[in-house]
Amino acid sequence: MKCFSEMLRKTIIFICTWKAFSNALRLPDDIQKCYFGDDKCIIASTNQYLRKYSKGNAELGLPPLDDFQVDDITLINSPGPLWISYKLKNHRLRGLENATIISISGFDRQPEMNKMIIELRTPSLVSQGIYELRGRGVILYTNSSGSTHSDLQNVHLTLNVKSFIEYRQNRRYLKIYGVTTKIDLDRWILTADNLFKENTDLTLLLNRVINENWLEFWNEIEETILPVYTKSILNVVNNIIQKIPYDELFSTD
Repeated sequence: MKCFSEMLRKTIIFICTWKAFSNALRLPDDIQKCYFGDDKCIIASTNQYLRKYSKGNAELGLPPLDDFQVDDITLINSPGPLWISYKLKNHRLRGLENATIISISGFDRQPEMNKMIIELRTPSLVSQGIYELRGRGVILYTNSSGSTHSDLQNVHLTLNVKSFIEYRQNRRYLKIYGVTTKIDLDRWILTADNLFKENTDLTLLLNRVINENWLEFWNEIEETILPVYTKSILNVVNNIIQKIPYDELFSTD
């Protein structure tokens, strides 16, 4: 009986270990592997991955990069005599699949010892979802919701990445726990329908005012909306790199 129990224990350990290894992904065979710290090669390889696997690959367990969920955002909540609340819900973010990496550094053998910086450009980052607008004042009252479409055009992102290495089954995995993002863009176009249920002209007027003065409005909301977008992108990236051992991303030949 004791021998049987010991055999069963070892069998369970073997199955669990095999399952952990089989669950680990590997870099697709058609993506070039680079040496640690070879920034030029890593840029080319990452862009190759974006072109080939931006829609994901179910067989390889790779999640899509062309459409993902964004957390709900409260853009405006200003109490006082003129109270306004503007929230975004159920938003999807698109456009990362068209990104091009233009600079990358810090992906060395010991990445936690270096500053990891990624720069990329994309023609457009589009967010679509539902808004909720509440407003109350002396001559203003609104309680509306509808669809909204936000388009950030010609986007240049600089990502300062904070990461560490964690070990699982004697394999190293990169874990990104924070990103500081800087964004530059050429234009922001926002469309929100049904802002004023009883007055279509007023809805059109407000959309026009926002888009004609987009830079001032964007400067007001950038600090609120950018961390949410960054978190959504980070979740997708971590979902990939947490499944592929860090050393298997690179060539050791």
